[in-house]
Amino acid sequence: MEHISLSREDVIAHIQRAEALYKANLYNDLQAVMTIIKDNLEALDEDNHTDYARYYRLYMLYISVFEDINIPVLESYLNALININEVQASDFEFVCSYYATCQDYVFHKALMLYPQNETLHIHYALKLKEEQRFEEAITTLKYILECYPSLTEARFLLRDIQAALLDQLCSSAQESDADQLLELASSTHNLDVLKGLQLDDRLDQTSLQLANIQVDLWENKSVEILKQWKTEWKFLDLSVTTQIVLTDYAKAFMLYEMVAQIIKAPATPQFPEVQYNTFTQYQNYMQALVNAGWQQAQHSYVQIGNAAYYYTKNKTVLEQAIAQGLALNPNNPLFFVLKAKSFFLEANYKDTGAMYHAAFKNGLRTSEYLLYLLEVNSRIESWQGILDIVAQFHIKNPPTLKTLYFKARALVKLQEFDDALVVINDALTGFPLPPHSYAPWFYNLRMSIHKINQNYDAFFEDLNSEIYYYQEGDSEYCSTINMAIEVLLEKEDYEECYKYAIYNHEQEYLLPELYPVFQWICFYDFLNEKPEDINDASIEDLIPDPITFTDYRNNGLIHWMTGDTNAGADALVKAASLATNKAYYFKLALACAKEGSNTIKSIDICEVIKTETPEAYDWNIEYDYANLLYIAKRYDQALLAFKQLLKSYPDHSFFNFPKDQNNMLLQTLKNITKALGKVEDNAKYNALFLSKDQPSVSALLEHLEWIDMSKTDALFSRHNILEKITHSDTAFENNQTERLKAIKSKISTTYFS
Repeated sequence: MEHISLSREDVIAHIQRAEALYKANLYNDLQAVMTIIKDNLEALDEDNHTDYARYYRLYMLYISVFEDINIPVLESYLNALININEVQASDFEFVCSYYATCQDYVFHKALMLYPQNETLHIHYALKLKEEQRFEEAITTLKYILECYPSLTEARFLLRDIQAALLDQLCSSAQESDADQLLELASSTHNLDVLKGLQLDDRLDQTSLQLANIQVDLWENKSVEILKQWKTEWKFLDLSVTTQIVLTDYAKAFMLYEMVAQIIKAPATPQFPEVQYNTFTQYQNYMQALVNAGWQQAQHSYVQIGNAAYYYTKNKTVLEQAIAQGLALNPNNPLFFVLKAKSFFLEANYKDTGAMYHAAFKNGLRTSEYLLYLLEVNSRIESWQGILDIVAQFHIKNPPTLKTLYFKARALVKLQEFDDALVVINDALTGFPLPPHSYAPWFYNLRMSIHKINQNYDAFFEDLNSEIYYYQEGDSEYCSTINMAIEVLLEKEDYEECYKYAIYNHEQEYLLPELYPVFQWICFYDFLNEKPEDINDASIEDLIPDPITFTDYRNNGLIHWMTGDTNAGADALVKAASLATNKAYYFKLALACAKEGSNTIKSIDICEVIKTETPEAYDWNIEYDYANLLYIAKRYDQALLAFKQLLKSYPDHSFFNFPKDQNNMLLQTLKNITKALGKVEDNAKYNALFLSKDQPSVSALLEHLEWIDMSKTDALFSRHNILEKITHSDTAFENNQTERLKAIKSKISTTYFS
């Protein structure tokens, strides 16, 4: 094929096309374009190194497409970039990523040019690990961790290499240095080696202390460790390394009392002079920086700050630790995290977020950054913000109990309860649930949903699951019991509610807002005696300007107990309007109003119940409503209400009530029809009283009077009524005896002669 010469502009256009093809993974098309560019390189401007650099980088990427990477060619293009003075750190990173075959001289040149590039140092450490040059790899990683203390990838790799070196030394036929073994075993938490070193007479006293203490740390419980610290270890002259080990352990188990006592202000690091011309000199510089104590001093200030934040709450110490730490390393993200926590203590959430962002810019892992933002958004109640952060976290990280908890809680706050239950159920079934995890919080969150849904059986199942994580009688245990007190109140299980309330009262953990509930249970439920140390309710206990549901509920109960049932009912109606279980508090308001004989108010509450919570408008409330109308002498409305009651609940209203003169429903209907002058209806209801074996004489006489008034030919009815009366102790009046004889005579003559 004839060669076609291209202009510079054409070659640049082909380079652009090649870049697009590489980005789109269209490698077959890329090969032809790369050939055209290579054949026309002379068209590029020799003085414009940028054009050549662009091609060299593209060709390096092109080479990487093939399975068998031609490392010498790759390195030659890297050298070409170096020769035209266009090389960048990313070019070295790309070539060095093939660390298994990349030559040493490339790494040496790269690290000396970019002494704080974490990617290059990690690649070099991987190469050294591959070649089992473990000690050089450890120095390299420790050095880069001095520069970037939060570089977790380097920390994990360091531990792996230290473990590999320890295995090599332990399996070697030659005697290993005891101090080196101790350092490696301490770094990797190798309990078997540490136990062996406890008997090694080559170690001095402080080294033996380190070995002995570490064995105890990994074999004993944290409560036992705290006891050993107080009774034994705090009186020893511990090495700095041992102090750091103890501090890290204490922090891991949130024993900040120990942290505050162990860590003191560290010695000022002695920095090496930054002067090297050969790679050996650079290695010496790395080792000198590692030995300078720079990271150790920073770590100490971080621990001092954490102890001040979590334990002593001493803001002065916290700020001093931050200032001194940043003076050592103004780019250490952990000090920006501490500064954020300092603002967090002040509820200054705007600056808290800004400091976390600064920590992120200085190397804090994205996952940690997002987790911190969850806490900030929780404080400012940005529930949608929390959902957005969790979604972003889950893009690159697997879900954790923490992220799922924040998501579930945000969904609950947004009243998306069904979605929240899905998240909670997945968390509780898909993860290990050890102590000191988010597990009890998930149960607590699900309990709140069960409470809203009035799923009380499920509520108490989760309550038992939650308190399993607590010590009986501690604050968390009693906090959960406090939740149950409200549920038992709304469940109308006052006997059980009393048991829960008296328990928390005796433990001195009964919430102040539940105190009126406890008073009311003692006051209202005669089965329970009021404890001697429970005061009687007083108007002094009333909340002056109620706002919340709890304010109105407690005021309602206090008014009720102090005898102002009118105000009590009003407050409980207001509480019901703000409650999740509206029906219960409306019914409670009705009971309060009825107890105070507030007939009109009771009627109003019944009507509110029918409108607001029709599902709670049962036979009892409908009967109350009709009967209250009767008491108020609103007879027309009362009659309609009673007829509606009979229609809505025929079985309960008719078949189940006792047929005697004490049947309140029947008696009231009879009285209403009499008051309205509905004679036939009155007689109909009175006739129901005659259905029992021994009807009352008054009912018999009343029905006889109606028969006489109606002037109907009810000969047999008159006979039966008068015959019933003869078997009673009531004396006949108005010649009733003669009437009965006359009726019998007429029946005999008319029907049986």
